[in-house]
Amino acid sequence: MPKQSTAAQNARKDARAGMKYTKALRARNAGLTAPAPAPHVVRFLAERPGDLYQLVGGIAASWAHTGQRVLVLQEASDSWRWAMRLRPRSRRKQTPATPPEPTTSVLWTAPADAPGRLVHHTCMWETLVPSPGRGFPDRDRSELHAVLDAAQHDYDVIVMMPDGTWSSPDREAATAHVVLATVGDFPHTDCRNVLLGSLAETGTPLSPEQSAAVLRERCLAFLFSIHRLKVPLEGVIWHTHEGPPVDAAYLAGIDRDMDRVGLPSLGWTVYKGWVTEYGRLPEAEKLQDPNFVRRHERIATRVRAALDAQPVRAPEGGRPAAREMTAPARG
Repeated sequence: MPKQSTAAQNARKDARAGMKYTKALRARNAGLTAPAPAPHVVRFLAERPGDLYQLVGGIAASWAHTGQRVLVLQEASDSWRWAMRLRPRSRRKQTPATPPEPTTSVLWTAPADAPGRLVHHTCMWETLVPSPGRGFPDRDRSELHAVLDAAQHDYDVIVMMPDGTWSSPDREAATAHVVLATVGDFPHTDCRNVLLGSLAETGTPLSPEQSAAVLRERCLAFLFSIHRLKVPLEGVIWHTHEGPPVDAAYLAGIDRDMDRVGLPSLGWTVYKGWVTEYGRLPEAEKLQDPNFVRRHERIATRVRAALDAQPVRAPEGGRPAAREMTAPARG
C-alpha cells in the first residue's frame, strides 16, 4: 500500500475532530490550515439547579485557565413578559414592556502571550410570535441561533445556562448534555433502624452495584418521567452537600457500574458555598481565584475528555439561518 501523505493524515485528524474529511483534505492539499472544528455546545441537566451555578462556573473557569476560549451563554430573565400581560387599571397610555438588551462581560482573560478567556453573555433565547393560523403562538429563537452561529469560530466551548428549570434538554441548540445529579441521603445501607437508647443507626450494607442502582432511581428519575425522546448523555456528575460516607474504592465500584449501563461517572463534588450564592454564577474575583479553579480542575478535565471522545454532534434538524449575527465580545 502506498504510504499516506501528511495532508491525508492531518485530514483524518480533522475529521475525527468533527470536520468533513473531503473538506479537510482539500484544505490540507492546498497548503492551508484546516478551519477550526465546531465548538461543543454543552447543556447541563439538573432537577434543581439552585446550588449548581457554582459548580458550572467552576468547570467553565477551569477550562478557561487551561487555555480554552469559553463562552457562558445565559438566558435572560423573562419577568418582563408578565408586566406586558397585566392589564393596566388606568386608562392612560401605558409604555409597553420591552425585553432586556443583551449584555456581555469578560470574567477572566489570560495574559497577552497565552490563550484562554471566559466570557459571559446574557440574552433572550426565545420570544413568542403570533401563529399564522389559530392556536398557540410560535417560538422565535432567532436571537439564540444568531449568537451561537456568530460564536462558532471564536470559542472552543459554549456553556448554555437557561433561566429557571434545567431539567429539559435542548435538542435544537445543544450538541452535548451532561447530567448534574444531587445526592441527598447516600444509599450505602438498607433497612436502617435507630438503636434503642441511642441515635446510632444500623442497617444492611449495600454493595457498590446496589448503591449505583439506587442512585440512578433516585437522582435520574427526572430524565425519564417527562422526556420521551432519546437524548445522548455524555455522563453524570454526582453532587453532594456532605462528603460520601464511603471510601474511594466504594465510589470506584459505583463508577464501574455506571460505565456498565452506559452512563459514565465524571466525578464527585461537595458543595462548599453559601446560601446567598444560590441561583447565580460566582463573582469574577472568585473565578480568578486559583484555589477555586483548582477545586474543579479534575472534573473539568474529565468532562472535556468525555466531550472530545465523541465528534461534535450537530443539533437535530440543524439551526435555522439567523438574520443578524451579533457575536459577543472576545475580550
